[in-house]
Amino acid sequence: MRNRYGFALLYIVIGVLYIAIPHILLPVCEYADSAAGGHAAHAPAAGPAHNASAAPSEHGHGHEPASSAQDGEDTGPVSVALSEHGPGHEPASSVRHGENTGQAAQTHMVCFWSAKAELGLGALIIAGGLLLALSHSLERRRGVTLMLAASAFFGAAIPTLLIGVCRPETAPCRAGTLPALLILSGFLLLVSLLNGRSLGKLQKAGAHNQAHK
Repeated sequence: MRNRYGFALLYIVIGVLYIAIPHILLPVCEYADSAAGGHAAHAPAAGPAHNASAAPSEHGHGHEPASSAQDGEDTGPVSVALSEHGPGHEPASSVRHGENTGQAAQTHMVCFWSAKAELGLGALIIAGGLLLALSHSLERRRGVTLMLAASAFFGAAIPTLLIGVCRPETAPCRAGTLPALLILSGFLLLVSLLNGRSLGKLQKAGAHNQAHK
């Protein structure tokens, strides 16, 4: 019984690590960037808007900026739309542009989806550990152990074959998250093999006792 609870506790800890490594301990790129304050590429985004707003003040109120003059074909319909619907109405082109911007903002790196998949796998491993602790049947415990051993292969395949991580060698997901998940998957497989061996011994001992009875 001690072995059962001991292996169940190990599985629960491994499942928690599958969740914590790509999100907290050794986070993938998006979580690492969020912790560091976001991508540096987003910082200069306010520059062009500031320059555009400063241009009319330099040339006076009657002077039209060069960008507006060059984009005359685009600004014309916008002016018509503003005059038709009033100053408080946003043109349809701007609405469409906002929708496209929102869609682009929702695009995630490939390592983000690997982290989400590992989160689901970690929850499955935790459930398997709890089921192992509550199961008294050797056959059921053996089935749970086989499922957890297969989870080790999925845990290694998600960031390498199934989904992957970012290509740059210096990316946080490739330099930190990937090796940690591979080591954790190997440890999960080792624990499953030891648990299977322990269950085999228990089955032989039970068969030997029944033979003597």
